[in-house]
Amino acid sequence: MSDTMPESDPQSEPTTTLARQRVAIRARWNRLVNTPEAVSDRRIRKWSEVWETVILSVATLITAWAGYQAGQWNGLQTELNVQAHTLQLQSGVLDARAGQMQLIDLAAFTNWAEAMADGNRVKARLHEAQFREEFRAAFVTWLATDPLSDPDAPSTPFEMPEYRLQLLDESARLSLKAEALNISAVEAGETSNQYTLSVVILAGAGPLGGQARRVQRGGVGAGGGAGAPLNPFGQGG
Repeated sequence: MSDTMPESDPQSEPTTTLARQRVAIRARWNRLVNTPEAVSDRRIRKWSEVWETVILSVATLITAWAGYQAGQWNGLQTELNVQAHTLQLQSGVLDARAGQMQLIDLAAFTNWAEAMADGNRVKARLHEAQFREEFRAAFVTWLATDPLSDPDAPSTPFEMPEYRLQLLDESARLSLKAEALNISAVEAGETSNQYTLSVVILAGAGPLGGQARRVQRGGVGAGGGAGAPLNPFGQGG
């Protein structure tokens, strides 16, 4: 039996040649990609993306916190305005009641003065007995100045420093407190506006940062710049 030589595969040699070419191309690609400049560029890009993610995350948290603070200060402003308005109403009510008390004191003193002018001291004492305590203190001090004989004495008890109405004092105290609350409300509103402005600025910076990132990727990464050569083997090469 004669020995027969095995038939050679006609495609084995071209396949081997193609494989060598692919290996050579891959080697050149790896040398191109792994140059110090390319490695440095990839490292910088990697850390840039990390820091970009961190900064955007922090900006998002700050935006949420600023929005919360703006709502809190706005609510405080509303509450202070309500309190100030309530105190102003109470002050007005007390002031009106104090005016009524002054009219009562004036009417009682007028009746006393008319009785004294008529020489009817009994009737004058009856009117005096009806004086309110707040007015009585000023009336007694006024009588001590001998107003009926001394022309330099005050003409009425209403001019005496002892004539003070507690309702007027309370009304003034509430009015001052209301003014202080109004000032605090204005300050709270300004603080709320500052936080709101921060939210607007941060909310506008986010899309701009994302747009800049897309421009960078489109101009360098996708455009075949020096730091990112195209891979001839696709994503898996």
